[in-house]
Amino acid sequence: MSTKTSEMDINIIKTPKKYEGKAEEVVRELLGLLEDILPVQERAALRYQRLEQKNLPYNKERSDRLTEIFDKCEQEYAEVIAGRCTEKEMAFKHPSCIGQIAKYAYIKGEYTVDFTMSKADTATVITHFHKENFDKKHKFVLKLVDGKWLIDAVYSGFENERKWFYIEL
Repeated sequence: MSTKTSEMDINIIKTPKKYEGKAEEVVRELLGLLEDILPVQERAALRYQRLEQKNLPYNKERSDRLTEIFDKCEQEYAEVIAGRCTEKEMAFKHPSCIGQIAKYAYIKGEYTVDFTMSKADTATVITHFHKENFDKKHKFVLKLVDGKWLIDAVYSGFENERKWFYIEL
């Protein structure tokens, strides 16, 4: 089954009828968070690119600058995800890496969304997208905590594989 939101289609998979109505709410919450994280990732990528353009040797100055970039990104990330992730996910407080391209840049382009919910307090959203010459996917597990959908875990994988790799938000 597929349901149409104002922005996109959501493919509802293996979800009892009683939970199908939650799809738009959960996906909207997730996409809102990704839209808020994206500028943080983009600023970090820009800072990193500027540092790379300086062609600094691998020394203390370069290391200190990378630390500054990562610390700034970590601070901005923590502000954005506060109250939007479970304690388990909040423990990371930062992206797994910073680099040339923002991890969630695909939300500005084409991607599809699958929604699955089999328990009243847990939902899974999978985004499918093309990145770096590969068809990839992210799986987000959301938990309902005190009436709010929070990110509990994030995984990444390739479309042609069944295996998922745990990643930080």
